[in-house]
Amino acid sequence: MNAPYQSQLSLPLTPALVKALAAMTGAIGDANWFDTVLSLLGNACALDSGGVMVFHRHQRPRRIVHRFNPLERKLPEDAFLSGPYALDPNYQLFLQGCPSGVYWLRDVAPDDFYDSEYYRVFYSQIGLSDSIDLLWRINADTALNIFIERSIKQPQFQHADFIAVTAIAPLIFAAAEKHHALTAASSLVDTEQLTHRKVQSTIANFASSLLTKREREVLFYMISGYSSALTAERLRTSEGTIKIHRKNIHRKLDIGSQAELFSLFINCIPFASPDGTNDPLRIYQKAPASSRPKGLLEAALPVLLA
Repeated sequence: MNAPYQSQLSLPLTPALVKALAAMTGAIGDANWFDTVLSLLGNACALDSGGVMVFHRHQRPRRIVHRFNPLERKLPEDAFLSGPYALDPNYQLFLQGCPSGVYWLRDVAPDDFYDSEYYRVFYSQIGLSDSIDLLWRINADTALNIFIERSIKQPQFQHADFIAVTAIAPLIFAAAEKHHALTAASSLVDTEQLTHRKVQSTIANFASSLLTKREREVLFYMISGYSSALTAERLRTSEGTIKIHRKNIHRKLDIGSQAELFSLFINCIPFASPDGTNDPLRIYQKAPASSRPKGLLEAALPVLLA
């Protein structure tokens, strides 16, 4: 293990850390404030990439800044915002109304997350092994999400890293509140709203012409990485019943794997009717192959699913 990735049991007030704290404080209200926050977190613990985005309940997330090594990513930078964000554990946690706080991926991810198609087809392909998110609530429908990440080539975060980030989180949240008060809220981008509405419509209506309401509830847990056992717990039924639902889903959709299901769900997003009730799967299946636009994930799926 390389020295920079050795976790410290305490957060020493080194000159570099003091300088980073001062830079973050001095930049409040300026456009580069988010960069100073990431630099501060990099002084608290070793990280390989990170960024800041705004989570919205009624539109897709908006990226503010993202630092990463493009050579370690097999998918385009915008792949996350094309639809997979809806399955992200931290975004789902935000939708559930979680309070401001520090959230470690291993604590918030579903029990089968690392075996899910979402992880294999998307998360693992962006070169990550672990992440820690600092979520600051702006209001019930909006939150600032600051995330730091470790590369698959490096060890995952340790408990000491989580403690260090948690220790400086109150300072970051206090600065975030001041920064937010001093800067005007960005205007909503129509294309982002449209994409988000299509994603939400896909979640609500995907395969509604073929599956029962209960089967579609089970389907969403499947593509989110929940095991049959945890799905049964969430839906208050037996694990055997969930397994029957899963079998029926595969039969009705004529698919043979989780990979096919995940691919089908993502590919249907462009065909969803915003705020409508039409099944995007039916529209997708009727569309000529030549008229099916390739999304950011679809272009990579043939290689990733091989």
